Amino acid sequence: MKSERGKLIRLHPEARVEDLTDEGLVAACATGDRAARSLLFERYVDAVYRFVRRMRGSDPASVDDLVQLTFLGAYRAAEQFRGGNVRGWLYGIASNQVKLYARTEIRRKRALEAVAQLPPVTGTADPMLAAKLPDAIAALPHDLRAALVLIDLEGEKGIDAAAALGIPPGTLWRRVFEARQKLRAVIGGAS
Repeated sequence: MKSERGKLIRLHPEARVEDLTDEGLVAACATGDRAARSLLFERYVDAVYRFVRRMRGSDPASVDDLVQLTFLGAYRAAEQFRGGNVRGWLYGIASNQVKLYARTEIRRKRALEAVAQLPPVTGTADPMLAAKLPDAIAALPHDLRAALVLIDLEGEKGIDAAAALGIPPGTLWRRVFEARQKLRAVIGGAS
């Protein structure tokens, strides 16, 4: 007979996920139960949405993103949940997501402001070209933008930037190269 270890065996086959307590629902989420995840979302999405909206402001796109990030974080952290108030636990996760989002947004704005303060790219006083650069940087994929900002705008050493991003130095320099190529293409071939 094969071992049943590692499989979730329901003690009460007639039990339904809808009948679970909040704590039981989180435990079921820890096993990857999709129905439990869906039900946890349904039970608490309105409360989390209100909380995030009050914490974040009225930008509906960022509020929706933060609510999604909250539940994704809850699903990942469900194994570590040790009981208690599920609503409070979700509020804590949402609060951390709002804080991380704000930090990221501040860094992005600072980087774009730093770009705006740079002298014109071609050495000429072409305001059209200078105006394109912040938007072009913001449009880069995250990995390319992070490498470019750390090296070209923040002036970090390659080894330090690679360590900050958790990538090998060769990968960092490839990303910087790709980011610079994309910027040149967007701003009209300036070097």
